[in-house]
Amino acid sequence: MHKGGETVISAAFLFNEPEAAAADLRDPEKGNPGVGGTALCFAYILKYLENSKGLHIKCFSMQDTLLPCSDVVRVKDEEEAFLLALQSGTEIMILRGHQKKEVYDALKDSGLKFIFWMHNRLTYDEICLFRKEPSVKRVIAVGREMYDFYLDDPVIDKMDHIANPYLPPAEAEGFKLSGKKGICFIGALIPDKNFHILAAAWPEIKKQVPDAELHVIGTGRLYDGSAKLGAFGLAEASYEESFMATLKTEDGKVDRDVHFHGIMGTEKYNIFRECAAGVINPMGTETFGLAAVEMEAFGLPVVSRMKLGLPDAVRDKETGILISDPRELADALIRLLKDDAMRESCSASARAFASSAFRPEKSASEWERVISEVDKDQAAVFKKPEANMSNNNKRVRFLFHGIRKIPLFKGIKSVHDIQKK
Repeated sequence: MHKGGETVISAAFLFNEPEAAAADLRDPEKGNPGVGGTALCFAYILKYLENSKGLHIKCFSMQDTLLPCSDVVRVKDEEEAFLLALQSGTEIMILRGHQKKEVYDALKDSGLKFIFWMHNRLTYDEICLFRKEPSVKRVIAVGREMYDFYLDDPVIDKMDHIANPYLPPAEAEGFKLSGKKGICFIGALIPDKNFHILAAAWPEIKKQVPDAELHVIGTGRLYDGSAKLGAFGLAEASYEESFMATLKTEDGKVDRDVHFHGIMGTEKYNIFRECAAGVINPMGTETFGLAAVEMEAFGLPVVSRMKLGLPDAVRDKETGILISDPRELADALIRLLKDDAMRESCSASARAFASSAFRPEKSASEWERVISEVDKDQAAVFKKPEANMSNNNKRVRFLFHGIRKIPLFKGIKSVHDIQKK
């Protein structure tokens, strides 16, 4: 198509983030208004690609979310988006993974070129589909660590990685912490986010640091607004009961030093002020960890696990602590709360890291490159691993990658084939 007298590539993003249905994401730089990290990342990239000279970006949205894109079309489902894309002359569709079976069935004969944005780990069915399906041209990991997680599998031949975008809001500049010993957890209160591990560690933390307080941002309704909650109104009843066992007093009330704030937008910055450390998903099952970067931007060192994508968001012993085992969580937090010199050093490094490592204009430039390559039917270029070789058994995965390049062993099973995940 033509834009300003020049021929440009037309590409469309498919936005389907139900928890962001009522959100205003037109200015993602102002901070997360209380949506999932995926929705915020879509907003960043839509905004920073809006004025690209070589692209025309459309957005097909399944919600009435306010998005920073001048060409937004409301659709009822993915199939309608595919049809409208073709009718408008758009050949490239970008959408997140973990789609319904009907969507994967529909893409095979859609006539579109697909780029899947991998905000969650690929299911084994997705791995098998993406390896062979001609219409799937790229699979984009949200960081280097998750790209390396697929080194051993043929799907790596279609993969690339682009860091999730983030720009600290204006409030982060000159932000001062109060000096209190608060711990801030951000995440949905669902088993996948593993808040129960922090709850189990809380008694030991409180014993070693008597003036510590726990601030929890999120509920069981972050991703599902209709979820039924337990007696405290925090999470599904059985899960809530599991983590509240160590967070309530003998009379059944919430400990006075534990504060549940619910889903919060930019008002959470006031909570950050009362804290000295942050925690996200201590089991480390994140593909990236945008909430960690957000806390780092305000000077909070973050504790999580050295696993999957977390090393992209947290630098061990620099911007926080990455533990090797969830049972180390209490000790890591106690160390940060007690060791003023370490905490202050990590705080300064965290601010610098968050303000420079994930600039949205850099991510947008990478998206321009990938979209252009897909438009020209260029293959993805393999990237040799460079760091964190112990993470996710990376050495073994890279060894499998090398063996698979030998013609005699081309059909060797990957770790994902063996584990079926």
